[in-house]
Amino acid sequence: MAAITRAFDVSRARYGARKVWHQLRREGRDIARCTVERLMRAMGLQGVVRGTKGVS
Repeated sequence: MAAITRAFDVSRARYGARKVWHQLRREGRDIARCTVERLMRAMGLQGVVRGTKGVS
C-alpha cells in the first residue's frame, strides 16, 4: 500500500490503477493489476478521469 501511495503521489494524483501498476512493474515489484485496483479503491485513490462529458 505504501508503494501504491508513493507512485500515486509521484504522478501528482494523475495516474489511475493501470498506470500505477505499470510504474510498480518498472520498479521491479511483482503485483497483479487487480490487486492494485482493489487497494486503490480501498484507499480512496482515483486517477484523473478524461473524455467524459456530463449528460444533461
